[in-house]
Amino acid sequence: MIRVARMTYLNVAPFHWGCQSWDVELVPCVPRELGQMAARGAVDAGPMSVVDWFAMEQDFEPVGFYGIATNGPVQSVLLFSLKPIESLDNAVVGVTAETATSVQLLRLVLERRYGLRVRAYRRGSMDGDAWLVIGDSALHEVKRGRAPFVYDLGEEWQRWQGLPFVFARWVIRRSISNAEKERFHRVLHASFETGMARLEEIAAQCVGQGSLNANEIGAYLRNLVYRIGADEERGLAEFKRLLDEEPRSVGSERREALSR
Repeated sequence: MIRVARMTYLNVAPFHWGCQSWDVELVPCVPRELGQMAARGAVDAGPMSVVDWFAMEQDFEPVGFYGIATNGPVQSVLLFSLKPIESLDNAVVGVTAETATSVQLLRLVLERRYGLRVRAYRRGSMDGDAWLVIGDSALHEVKRGRAPFVYDLGEEWQRWQGLPFVFARWVIRRSISNAEKERFHRVLHASFETGMARLEEIAAQCVGQGSLNANEIGAYLRNLVYRIGADEERGLAEFKRLLDEEPRSVGSERREALSR
């Protein structure tokens, strides 16, 4: 029985419709935990953060064309700031401990797009001049109105690169048998197709988990891109290219520090 990560965020809800019948071991986790568990052999498949997948491509392969992407605002990867983003030079930026990919996207946006020198990124801190929040927490945080400036990193990337941004790919361990890979692809596909056909029902079931109502949850899920096509692949390749350039730049130390 393969071990499949069950992400605890709303954005994967369409994939998990009927997952209790998948005949797998479901392992609840958040993005950064998935990568850590996969690295130590504790998870065999799941919607892996692309930064973690880049590091483990020799061990994990995509499951079909499934992933989590956006072509514009993603609504759940947000930088909350006490001042305009252009004024964050020498800033201290708090970063949720749950992220693997979003923190690297944030760093590229601040340092490469805006040319800022950030004084420090603080893992697990929501204090500072600005702070990064992802997932369901970001959806709820924006309603609290604590920060005068809010920046959607999916939108920032699209304006910068003119491409979609891919946050996660569904992957499976290469050492799993081909028969088991094919079986899992079939059940994931069937579950996803059913889930997408029943988004209103999913949204209604998710009400009460936070501050969003059913209409807001449905709109959020419909906004996401779950099929990785040619444009998404180009966005993914550009993100990887920017990261791969970093050993030759001053950003490499911060990249490695934030990956730990």
